[in-house]
Amino acid sequence: MARIQALCLALAVGSLANTTLAEGAQASGTAPYSAWQGQAHAPPPPLLLAPAPPPELPAAELTRRPLELSLELLLGFASCADGSADDRRCNGLSAGLGAGGSVLWRVSPYFAFGGTASALSFGFHPPLSSGLHHASAHGSFLGVLGRVYFLDHGPVEPYLELGLGGGSVTTSARELNDVQYDESAVGGALRVGGAIEFYLSGHVRIGPAFAWTRFDVAHVNRCAGPECIRLDEAGYGHGTGFSSLSVRLSILLGPGL
Repeated sequence: MARIQALCLALAVGSLANTTLAEGAQASGTAPYSAWQGQAHAPPPPLLLAPAPPPELPAAELTRRPLELSLELLLGFASCADGSADDRRCNGLSAGLGAGGSVLWRVSPYFAFGGTASALSFGFHPPLSSGLHHASAHGSFLGVLGRVYFLDHGPVEPYLELGLGGGSVTTSARELNDVQYDESAVGGALRVGGAIEFYLSGHVRIGPAFAWTRFDVAHVNRCAGPECIRLDEAGYGHGTGFSSLSVRLSILLGPGL
């Protein structure tokens, strides 16, 4: 009986202690076991991210290439200086067809250097009063070429060019004695030109071009076979250069610049 009374007394004391703790927690405004209570999980720790890499730039459209090979079909117009004593070699000169080509190394998207050559066959129809027949004429230019470009990418390629070299205009005709005489004006030459070409692909361009070629005539020769004499430049009409319109096709080789 004594043990039962002691157990009942212990239970009563424990219940009273719990009631007292709950009342104290309510009085202080803190819920029991507040350290384990909450309405959501704790947020995760912040992630440490490395800075994003810069965006990759797209490849330039139709980049330029270092090696250019050009071929062109020419329509040429000869220039002639009349002579004070004889200008039969200028009368009757007209336009003619020809061909040309160039090889250039493009050292940057805006500059190229190389060599160029062109040859034309002009019309030559002297009047009957001149006594010339079986007539023909041709011109040529050979030199170094520098070119300046205006765009470093894109489907259109405009540029200007400057050439230095040598050139000639030669007329051939039989005279009244039925002997064929060739008269050639030869000298240093300056060429100025330009073009606008359009890309058909990354390696092919085509477009119209213009060039003006002027000679500093050093001498005018008159030849009958291997025998030649030098003529007075002021007294005899002779070629001084030519201009040309052309269709130019360019082949581009090498990696993009």
